[in-house]
Amino acid sequence: MPTDLTGSFVGRVWRYVPRDAHPLHIGYILRASGRWNRAGEYGCLYTAVSVDGARSEYHRYLAALNLKPEDDAPRDLVSLQVRVSRVLDLTTRAIRNKVAHTLGLDGTLPINRLRGDDPADLSLCLAVADWARAQGYVAIISPSAAIRGAKNLNIYIDIAGPSYLQLDAGPDREPLN
Repeated sequence: MPTDLTGSFVGRVWRYVPRDAHPLHIGYILRASGRWNRAGEYGCLYTAVSVDGARSEYHRYLAALNLKPEDDAPRDLVSLQVRVSRVLDLTTRAIRNKVAHTLGLDGTLPINRLRGDDPADLSLCLAVADWARAQGYVAIISPSAAIRGAKNLNIYIDIAGPSYLQLDAGPDREPLN
């Protein structure tokens, strides 16, 4: 593992779950496709580092499905307490440059490509995720695609042993819609 790229994260994060579901509910993560996981191959526990980030991600999700909050199944915004090591922080330019070099990309890994929605951008994110997992990273801190300046913590619970990841339900829960 390239240790000069490895960090850690300790703190509270937020995510949305079906109403009254346990905050660590993961029933859907292996079937869902996303920016940082391949459906049916490996899952990712998507979380936001801020409440505003989580709300923005939820509204972005609804917009992608052309839904209004009242048209969606009831959801709760919940918090998790996280302690994770082997984290790749893609919000840092120096780290993105090193990842770009390692992956053989020309120049840098622009942050707008990590937030973009066109197929080439999403393909790039999946290539980074595949590489990060192969290197033993347990999580990726990424820029939010929903709100500028916000960060997401994307956790690969299937490769995390207890010495690298601790997840607990947090104290926060509120209706989201």
